[in-house]
Amino acid sequence: MKESKSNVLVIFCDQLRLDLLGCYGGRQVRTPNIDALAADSMVFDRAYTPTAICSPARASLMSGLYPHAHHMFNNSTPRYSFCHHARPDLCMIQDWADDHTRYQTGYFGKWHIGTNEDLFASRFHVTHPRPNSDGLCSFGHPRASLGELVQEQGRRDLGPGSLSGTLRMPMRDFPDVAAARYCRQFIESRDPNRPFLAFCAFPGPHSPWLVPEEFGIRYDPDRIALWPNRDDSLDGKPLNQQKLQYLTTTRLENVSVAERDRNLRQKLAACFSYLELVDQCLGEVIADLKRLGLYDKTAVFFTADHGDMSDAHGFPSKGSYMYDEIYRIPLLYKPAGARRHARFEQPVHLMDVTATCVDLMAGGEQAGMNGQPLHGGSLNRFAAATPDWPRTVHYAQYHGDWYGHYSARMVTDGRWKMVWNFSDLCELYDLENDPGELRNRYYDPVCRGIRDAYFARLSEAAEQVNDGQAVFWLRHGSSLGIMEDAVHARFG
Repeated sequence: MKESKSNVLVIFCDQLRLDLLGCYGGRQVRTPNIDALAADSMVFDRAYTPTAICSPARASLMSGLYPHAHHMFNNSTPRYSFCHHARPDLCMIQDWADDHTRYQTGYFGKWHIGTNEDLFASRFHVTHPRPNSDGLCSFGHPRASLGELVQEQGRRDLGPGSLSGTLRMPMRDFPDVAAARYCRQFIESRDPNRPFLAFCAFPGPHSPWLVPEEFGIRYDPDRIALWPNRDDSLDGKPLNQQKLQYLTTTRLENVSVAERDRNLRQKLAACFSYLELVDQCLGEVIADLKRLGLYDKTAVFFTADHGDMSDAHGFPSKGSYMYDEIYRIPLLYKPAGARRHARFEQPVHLMDVTATCVDLMAGGEQAGMNGQPLHGGSLNRFAAATPDWPRTVHYAQYHGDWYGHYSARMVTDGRWKMVWNFSDLCELYDLENDPGELRNRYYDPVCRGIRDAYFARLSEAAEQVNDGQAVFWLRHGSSLGIMEDAVHARFG
């Protein structure tokens, strides 16, 4: 294996909506540093997460595997999760790099793939200090870490019941600022005789949307445009979604529509400010690469584990639904060497980042890591004039979280999307004519041929990655027929 000498830096956010970034058409948030990186990068317009839940998506990035293969099915958060650790024999990219390359590896920021101890016990050569040392608060789940700071140091509310606003804490101690600082220190003090693989994992802009008072709220709530699909009746959609929406709206039954929208704008003003802070932190990391003469010697990725509903379809955060707001993600890739800006429509996903990192470190594309397959392909194929990219659809999974055991699979090519809910109504969306995914066409007789064609593509994808649960139902009576019978029995 011929080792490459280019450095590799993966910068990724937690829960970032793709449409907030200027390089993806966003006009409401200032993201000059991310946009500048995009101008030097391959920009993937159809990038997706394998699952819109933090821990399993992050485990997929680090292992190159779908959740059914790495066994982290939901968030590794104490007290509500039923899955605290990934498969014990799982090979992650730092393990493979240590076994097969001379790369010096580092990880800085939010881990959330098991406990923090799982990071400190890993084979990364350098990590950030342990929480509560060096003035550092936890990089764990923001609600756990920043929530404690809210209680201790206070906050300014921006709306009734909202956990958003400002924190009375020094900028230096804010988790995202600290993540960038430790990453920059690693790059500065690295072993000059070895290439590096570094991860800078920002905790933001995941809610709660809180920023230091020194940074401040930088957006006027009254000037924020809300999503056109926030009022979704959910007619003809899964019963689970209707239940979740009911539980949300019952808490707001005494709140007027005008007050609800005003509160959402106030929260989004804090969210947008948080993203601007993350953009500033990214800019400082990139500036250090340039100052040290490493920018053109370093392959840089920018992405996110998943997106954020932010009240689209009436849902906060993410959950047991597979809308584009949480499944589409930003993905920028700036190769080392000559800078090249290009945009691509082919479907790619987080495990392609893993495969590309392995390709870069090995000096050639690899089929797996330590006998473990890679479910992605190298994005270096897009450097060719005519990319050799065989994937035509994205396949995604959902295995449940504190919402309960709720299994679903999704396939999309950007034109249509089909969601197979194992124990509920299924979904089919015409993304070209209904980009807000408001009308479920799955049970529309006019779309039967389209539905069957996409179900066949979903079946093929499940077989390719050996998704055992999906394959079992495909071979022993899928919910395709079961749900059809149920709907016809109810509606005639």
